[in-house]
Amino acid sequence: MRRSPPPPPPPTARTCAWLRSPAWDLALLAFCWLPFYVWVVFGLGLDGSWAGGGSRDALAWATVVALAITYVHRHYTFLLVYGDGETFRRRARDFVLAPALVFVGVGLCRGTGGMAWKLLLVAVGAWNVWHTLMQRFGILRIYAGKAGGGLQEPAHGRRDLALLWCSVIFVSWITLLLRAETFAGQANARLLLRVVRPLISGTGAWVLLALLAVGWLAVLLYWLHHELRAELELCGRLPRWSFLASTMLLLAVFVVHGPIVGYLCFGVAHALEYVAFVHHFGQQKFTQSGATGLTASLLRRPLCSAALLIGALLTGFILLRDHRSADVYLVYYLGTSLLHFLFDGWIWKVRRPEVRRPLGVA
Repeated sequence: MRRSPPPPPPPTARTCAWLRSPAWDLALLAFCWLPFYVWVVFGLGLDGSWAGGGSRDALAWATVVALAITYVHRHYTFLLVYGDGETFRRRARDFVLAPALVFVGVGLCRGTGGMAWKLLLVAVGAWNVWHTLMQRFGILRIYAGKAGGGLQEPAHGRRDLALLWCSVIFVSWITLLLRAETFAGQANARLLLRVVRPLISGTGAWVLLALLAVGWLAVLLYWLHHELRAELELCGRLPRWSFLASTMLLLAVFVVHGPIVGYLCFGVAHALEYVAFVHHFGQQKFTQSGATGLTASLLRRPLCSAALLIGALLTGFILLRDHRSADVYLVYYLGTSLLHFLFDGWIWKVRRPEVRRPLGVA
């Protein structure tokens, strides 16, 4: 009786730790925001100093481009949900009821105006910050799952989360304390500064900065101790470390150029990496499953579909430019924002085999 051939060896860290390839991961995930940053800071001259009369026009251009990119990525979630029968069937009732409830709620807030509308804007802004940072955390965990060596364990996931949020809190306080003048370029930023200015005056603010610095350093060293315990070669660590480094550089933009430029860059990074991730995930999933349908047809061939989808969505954004102050558009924009946050929390669960398998996570 012939013996079956031995199974092939598992892929090495050099080939499997990257989501797709070094060039793809670095250009389209980790550092996809760099061209926008270079254009905003060196092309438009929007360095956070707000010197010169062209700052207002530069900020307007940067904001429009950032909003356009954000507009594009948000609608990819609806393509995943309503164009793929398998995804829709998992929570069909929720995917039907949620839009009705969200749009009615946003419409009522807009109709009543006043405090209800302001509270909604604050809630959407806070959820956006959470959503953006947790996407970065999720990609870090995907890299950990692909690398293995113990990095995929939930305990290290908690250390990743602690390092990420401690870094955000530390950088936020540095920006408030040392870069207060950079809040001058935008009305909402100036309003925030007026609210927090009493907190950043006096000796207590500097004591808190020192405590945050010590706390952040302690969390970093604790994280690094466990990170280095994983028995991995450097090529197995590079994908994760490069993505973490890009996150830290994005946070550094807040300190160097202020919160307005930092927020724009972070938002663009979030949107671009999401679009790239969805195309990669869709290609892997639908090629493996052989599924049919709108989403499968579009995402199975990312080189063609990316240009088609992005072009169509950008065209819609441009055609709506004269209606952005209308109540209907504001309800639509905030409603789709909330649904995007909500649906992403439902569909992107790496612990599920149908999400984990196309990404190559063990």
